[in-house]
Amino acid sequence: MFTSAYQFGCDALIALGQAEETGRGARPLAHPRLPDILPRWDDICVTVLSLANQCGLLSYRLPDGRESPEAAAWWGRHEGEVMPQPNIMAAHGLSPAWAAPEVLPVLRALGLTESGQWAAAAEPVLWRKEPPEWDLDISAHRRFRQALDRAIIEMPTDIRHELDRLVTITEADVTEGLIRREAHQEGLRAEHGANRVICLPLTRESVRQGLIFLRIHDLDWLFFSNWRLPDGWLSPSERKRAMEIFHDSLAIRMRRAIVAQLYPDRPEFSG
Repeated sequence: MFTSAYQFGCDALIALGQAEETGRGARPLAHPRLPDILPRWDDICVTVLSLANQCGLLSYRLPDGRESPEAAAWWGRHEGEVMPQPNIMAAHGLSPAWAAPEVLPVLRALGLTESGQWAAAAEPVLWRKEPPEWDLDISAHRRFRQALDRAIIEMPTDIRHELDRLVTITEADVTEGLIRREAHQEGLRAEHGANRVICLPLTRESVRQGLIFLRIHDLDWLFFSNWRLPDGWLSPSERKRAMEIFHDSLAIRMRRAIVAQLYPDRPEFSG
């Protein structure tokens, strides 16, 4: 199984003063203490949702309450296996879900559920997870469009400069990338033998496509680290409180929308 959720969990324990970082995770502290500056509430919520879903303790359901065929196949369920009915009802544009008994009080304490249904505060948090079972149309939502306008109007100068840099691939960039890729291939052949290393032919276009892929990754991280729907662009102090939540569907959607609007002549970066 994938490990992103566990990575988020370790980061959360460290940010909450309950553990210390190790080379491959976190180690509980003998004397835990909450820090003076706490991590963001919404980032902790995303972490809890990710962990619960990863461990099979939270199941997002189709609008009619059934488990999706894809989820059933992922968990290796037998055909006809009876699943518990949802215990979190649809509300505020969010569909139903089932949470294990040990998870429900945590979701209530975080303010994500109330009276057996999703709370209003849960909507933007769950947009970041965007469960495929719910078929959410986030980009068309009024709140998303307002956040898009705000993100463009209030964009800090350093963010705009970084966007400009990342969506601009010069001929010099391609040449540098070509030299770097050729050197890497030669290193592989020298280490493993030329007859054992099969490399695709290098062209300027293939190198450019590779640079586009890397730049999109960097663009996503620009939003993962610096933008949240409730606040817009984060201040320097808020950036310190933000956790490194990647695979953030909402941040990726906002990156695509902003790049498409600001750089309509570079559609390769808004995909």
